[in-house]
Amino acid sequence: MADWRTQLVRVRTQAAQAPRLLLAGGAVIAASAALVGWLEFSSPPYAVLQEGLSPAEGGKVIATLQKLGIPYQLREAGDVILVPAPQLAQARLQLGAAQVPGDDVNNAWTQVENAPMTASDQAQQAMGNQALELSLQHSIEGLQGVRAAQVFLAIPAQTPFLADQPKPSASVVIDAAPAAAQAQGVAIAGLVAGAVPGMTPEQITVETTAGATVFPQTGAAGNAAQLATTGDIEAQAAARVADILTPLVGAGNFRTGISADVDFTQVRTHQTLYGPGHLVQHAVQDSSQQSGATQEAAIGIPGALSNQPPAATTANPAPVPTQAGGAPATSPATTASAQGAQSPQQVSSQQDQTYQNDVSDSDITHPDWAVKGIAVSVVLNQAALGQLSTAQVKSAIASAFSYPAVSVNVLAAPFHAQPIGSGAVLGESSGALTHAALELLAALFVLLGLALPLSRRLKSVDLKAILTPPLPPPPPAPPPVLRPEMITPAVNFTPLREQVAQNPRGVASLLQSWADDTEGKER
Repeated sequence: MADWRTQLVRVRTQAAQAPRLLLAGGAVIAASAALVGWLEFSSPPYAVLQEGLSPAEGGKVIATLQKLGIPYQLREAGDVILVPAPQLAQARLQLGAAQVPGDDVNNAWTQVENAPMTASDQAQQAMGNQALELSLQHSIEGLQGVRAAQVFLAIPAQTPFLADQPKPSASVVIDAAPAAAQAQGVAIAGLVAGAVPGMTPEQITVETTAGATVFPQTGAAGNAAQLATTGDIEAQAAARVADILTPLVGAGNFRTGISADVDFTQVRTHQTLYGPGHLVQHAVQDSSQQSGATQEAAIGIPGALSNQPPAATTANPAPVPTQAGGAPATSPATTASAQGAQSPQQVSSQQDQTYQNDVSDSDITHPDWAVKGIAVSVVLNQAALGQLSTAQVKSAIASAFSYPAVSVNVLAAPFHAQPIGSGAVLGESSGALTHAALELLAALFVLLGLALPLSRRLKSVDLKAILTPPLPPPPPAPPPVLRPEMITPAVNFTPLREQVAQNPRGVASLLQSWADDTEGKER
């Protein structure tokens, strides 16, 4: 019984020597651990209900859970919504019945499909435009670097006169970083133009929430985009040259300068190609005609009155003389008249050939930019060049580019190290110096603000006494043994008291003289 009381008293004594700050910290830590443990073991586990929702959809889910009385927790800055695991199925069913969070795009197209028959054409067109805007907005928000987007379409009503039909137009507002907006401007314009019939990228305007126009790129925006494109081309060329030179001369033994000649002329060509190299079909048709005059055909001079057929004669013909042997003789006049009585003939020939050639029309749009040439200037450290020659290095660099015009200049010269105190070195190392100064200030703050005060407090605490277990108490000493010769007899002061009572003045003077003698000896 006495042992535990002694230990308790010792612990209380040691605790009183410890600083109150340590005691308060320990008490807070113990209370926090107890509270966390109670919350963890007393409440049911939570399961994920929804994740990856937009702020608007997450707000709808939370509002519905509050109406249903279902507790919830938010994790990862609100991107993950958790509910108690026993109520997970109930929460999903009730959210599904309430169509929360729902898909705005699907709801919009469902509304278009389920439009009543009494809806006017203008109302149906407005619902269709809204559904198309939401679809484009969802697609644009999926592009890299675009946080939010909003699409506005101006689609005119159809008219029977195609010449008077106005062109559709669109405006897009995106929330993105300047670099991402510049990179995605052309893609967004092409996406919107391809989704609306009759729309071209020239009728689309893309702007950011900061008020910058990223498409069409005109003025300062276009110049900035051109400079950025040129810088990217030169950076890629410098990296390619560095990859070639690093294995040859080592890193830090060369300096490069790149200048790219980029043509930003936009060319659109309409091309029409005709055969004959692309002959599709060849047809040949021959026709001939032959005509001859009858006995009643006109003979003689055209237009003369004597062109009449001869009348029949009644005169007796003269006897035909015979030749020797009984054959009739033929005179030259008779032969000529017989030849002149023959009918004339006319022959005509015609050939038709039909060719069908291939005719193709094409619209060619050239890239927005093209590299016309590049100039590379390289300075090598002569000490690191070794057995290589500048001609070999120049050939290796020129072979790495396939642009129309490539100019390479290689110079070998010794490198000189700059002085340590020069401004260039200080300018290059300013970032490192700033980081080192900040780290030094942080270390001083930790040392002077935390380490030294804590060490002073710990000096006043006997940690060895606190951490060392208490020693067992020594055994009690045995009682002293009294011997007869050690016992002093009692002194009787009664006669002395009687003398003091009889002569008090004499006793006082005696004590005074004794005190004076004693003080004199001590001095």
